[in-house]
Amino acid sequence: MAAEIVPGLRGLGMNEYEASVYSTLVGLQKATARDVHEASGVPRGRIYEILNDLARRGFIGVEEGSPASYYILDVDVVFDRLKEDYIRSLEETREALKSLSVKPHLSPDSFFILRSGWAIENHISSLFRRVKKSMVILCYNPEFLQRYYTIIKPLERRIDLSIVVRKKEEYAGIKLPIYEARGTVVDLLDSRPVNGPVMEGLRKDECAILVDGRDFFAIATAGSGRHAVIGSDMPIIGYLQKTIVERLREA
Repeated sequence: MAAEIVPGLRGLGMNEYEASVYSTLVGLQKATARDVHEASGVPRGRIYEILNDLARRGFIGVEEGSPASYYILDVDVVFDRLKEDYIRSLEETREALKSLSVKPHLSPDSFFILRSGWAIENHISSLFRRVKKSMVILCYNPEFLQRYYTIIKPLERRIDLSIVVRKKEEYAGIKLPIYEARGTVVDLLDSRPVNGPVMEGLRKDECAILVDGRDFFAIATAGSGRHAVIGSDMPIIGYLQKTIVERLREA
């Protein structure tokens, strides 16, 4: 059993010997260095060093004597503390990285491709979280709005939100500001959100999103693969978003 736990303990920053000693002592509850050495198979010359280091880090306690005995501290307390320390370190690192980050300036015709499902979901969440004034969603599939309804719905109260679709009846029951495309906007919906060789093979479009007149985000799938195209600080985005809204109001 101890051997099965060792990989998990190594993930907490222990080396193989430390993980073996700690998991062995958990099983013994209380033991001398010699007992731990014999049960774990860790070289005797390393046992005292490892036990004392685990005690210093708060994993185990020491009972003075001749010889000294080592005992396990409450596992729940130890791991709750580790979790708190890890979360605090993670938050501090995130804030430090955010303070260092500089948004890249892309040329007007530049964009990036996301091919990781996690990266796409992360970018969607970030996009909906940082929108400040306006968002236009050109939606090609009702499933997109259904999937992200809980994070799109709150935006309706704080920004100018417009969702443009080809046939409004296909979106019945979705309580969002949905507009049926008219005039030149129809042509826009009937075409792919992004054309070019990098998008070759994409067969099913989900959406194209324009945010605050500067960010562009489009999602499409090819077979079982999901891909996204992102662009930022592109002058054409502001013009396109403004034009779409104007056409909707005219209609």
